[in-house]
Amino acid sequence: MKELLHNALNHSAELALLLLFAIVLAESTALIGLIIPGTVLMITMGTLIGTGKMDFWLACSVGFIAALIGDVLSYWLGFRYRRKLHRLKLVRQHRRLLLQARHVLRHHGPIGIFVGRFLGPTRPVLPMVAGMLSMQPRRFMPACILACFLWSPTYFLPGILAGAAYGLGESNAIHFPTLLLICAVLFIAATWMLTHSFKTNWASRHMTLGTPLTGLASAAAIYLLISHPHADNYGERLWQVLA
Repeated sequence: MKELLHNALNHSAELALLLLFAIVLAESTALIGLIIPGTVLMITMGTLIGTGKMDFWLACSVGFIAALIGDVLSYWLGFRYRRKLHRLKLVRQHRRLLLQARHVLRHHGPIGIFVGRFLGPTRPVLPMVAGMLSMQPRRFMPACILACFLWSPTYFLPGILAGAAYGLGESNAIHFPTLLLICAVLFIAATWMLTHSFKTNWASRHMTLGTPLTGLASAAAIYLLISHPHADNYGERLWQVLA
């Protein structure tokens, strides 16, 4: 897929954006999205943005439009063919996922639509299930539009951060891309342990010691990243990409 994207970019930027549109539309459409690795594809697109080969704002605009069309189409399919969909083999194979989506929508409504777009397993089916449950468009559309607007830049971000660091390894200091990866892993681990600690007993030894230690390690790695000789160059690259 990455080679296909590079070939499209070498041919024309318009072709690459058209390919992005097709990928996001398919990934967002009910049932089809279950068999497409959308997260991997979006991160791959992000690396191309980070290296300056694709315009950030154009990519986000195309991603927003394609995601919105996919969600609205899925909602309409669920509303129009709610009874026939239950007979499809692909729907029966993912019955448990549909039941989870139904549970989320019945208990959380539009908030479930918004949050569900950022969760891989439920993203392709939540709009369809919302239609099957006859959720009112005035409740579905605002959450759907906001989620689609934020989804593309959110999923592009890891790839952008990685792509902007490409070629910044030459230095007497720690290899910059490696340090960036370490920072990301430690930050995610520290965030997970902190949120998990509120759900468990603080007397747990591994949580009591692990949370502050991971937080300190994350802070130290971020300090090394900021003070790295390539930090300014990295910041300039990110600014050029986003501006």
